Formats: sequence, structure tokens, C-alpha cells
Amino acid sequence: MTVASRPASTLVRRSVLLVPVRNAALVADAWRHAADAIALDLSGVPELERPAARALLPDAETRARRGGAEVFVGIDNAVAYADVRAAVRPGLTGVVLAGAESADDVEAVEGMLAERERDVGIPHGQLEIVLQLGTARAIWNVRQLLQASARITSVAIDEVRLCRSLGIVPSAAFDALSFSRGRVIVETLAAGRLPLGIGHPLAALPGAAVDDDELMRVADRARNSGFKGAVCPAPAWVGACNAAFTPSDEQVAYYVAVREAFAQGVARGTAAVPFPGGRMIDVPVDERARLVIDWWQRCKRRDADKAAALERARTGG
Repeated sequence: MTVASRPASTLVRRSVLLVPVRNAALVADAWRHAADAIALDLSGVPELERPAARALLPDAETRARRGGAEVFVGIDNAVAYADVRAAVRPGLTGVVLAGAESADDVEAVEGMLAERERDVGIPHGQLEIVLQLGTARAIWNVRQLLQASARITSVAIDEVRLCRSLGIVPSAAFDALSFSRGRVIVETLAAGRLPLGIGHPLAALPGAAVDDDELMRVADRARNSGFKGAVCPAPAWVGACNAAFTPSDEQVAYYVAVREAFAQGVARGTAAVPFPGGRMIDVPVDERARLVIDWWQRCKRRDADKAAALERARTGG
């Protein structure tokens, strides 16, 4: 199935675990953390050291897939051709593209992916692009970036790089990137793609000490801001993001009751149905309930697939 024939809204990417490809210990254990996706990161590796880092990718990609995660490789726009040549092989889901600022940048990488698909026997259009925006120009041009390729399924902000681009010193006391974050969320959702982010303050301060409750609170707030998942710089983030971006059993039970009440009302010939608590249920409310239940079901299927893959990997099956 090509990217164009698979709506991005059907994808489950609650957690994208970012793993530096040169960190052997993290690569070896990445599959154990139940991330929906793993991004093996070449981004930021110095040019002279990059060939050695690229040589690590074949084994790293194989290891990363063991737990059922989709596997991406994080590449840099400035050296995209060599990165794509090293990264793309059967089994890869796509690339996380850092540094793109214009439609021309995206179109060039799309051509590289198409060429590599032909070379290694991957169906045309199967490889995805996840945009990782880290400059003021990229944020401003997000709409044209999204329109540049049907391969784009998700957009994330590299808030650390964006702070450097804007000359900002990140602080937990003040959210300086609310406009940038909001623009990316709205434009990405309007284009039918998935915005990924954890939001203030953790995205700009990923190394800050945080307990599980605070991480869950920030991830839940990110979901309520419109994000559909997050890029996780540490394995400790994965469980919280998987939970925060999945509807709770209580929410699902509520929406099941909403749908049942609305269906009964429609059967009686009314399109506005009173519901306990003083609410009225109409078509938009019922549609919201349907979408939440559908998302919950897809999350549960994704979790079951990963659990089965983890069990096979652990038992050698």
C-alpha cells in the first residue's frame, strides 16, 4: 500500500522513540520499549563521522523492528542523498527529515526516495516522510511543505533547534513557542496529516528532570492541544505517551453510551437526544463519539500487534 492510498488519519503514532544510531546500548534495547515507531537518528552526526554512522543502519534497522515498531531513519536535508542511500532497504517505513525549509527541499527528497525504491525493489510511493521542523522559515512555510509531497504523514517540531533559530533561551516558566506550535498543529490537521509533539516545557527542555505524573500531565495537555503523538527523546517517555494519546476506558464507555442513546433517538425519529447530565446529543456529538471509539480500537489493535511481536522476539518464535 502506498502512502497516498493510506490516510494519515488511520495511523497510530503515539510514540516515536528517537534513538541515536551511534549509541549501541540504546539501539540494542530500543525494541523492548513498546514504541509505536522508532527513529534511528543520523541527524546531527558530524560530516566526517557520518559514513561510519550510516554503516550501522542495516543492523540497527533489523534490531529496531523486533518489537513490532515501525522504523524510520532520521536524516538531514543538507546531506539527504547519501543518508537516503544508506537508510533505505526493505522493511523501512520512511525517513524523518530534519532541515527542510521549502517545497523544493521536500520534492528533492521525494525524488531520492523514489529512486531508492526502484533500486531495492520497494513499491513506488511506499516510503513515508516525517517532517521535523527546526527553523523559523520552516514553521512559516509549513503549508507549502505539506503540499509538496503525498509521502508526508506527520510533522514534528524540533523545539531545541527552533529555539536556537529564534535566538530563544528555553525556560519552563514561559512558553515562547505557542504560536509556532499552534500553527503547525492547525496546518497539519487541515492537511489530513498527524502533528507530533509534547509541548511546553518538555519539548524545548527534553533533558529536564520530570516524574511520571508530570510527564503524563504534559502529554495529556499535548493531546488536548491537537497533537496525535510525540517524538520521545528517551525511553521513559514512551509509556506515558502511549497512554496519554489513547482514550481511556472511561472515555470510551461514555462515548459508547452516547452512540447508543443517539441511535435510539434516531430510531424514534429525532436527531437531538437528551443525555444524562443535561447534554443534548446531535449528529456532531455522535460523530465525535464514533471517531473516539474508532481511534481507541486502532490503538488497542496496535498494542496487540506490538505485544505479539515482543513475545515472539523474547521467545525466539
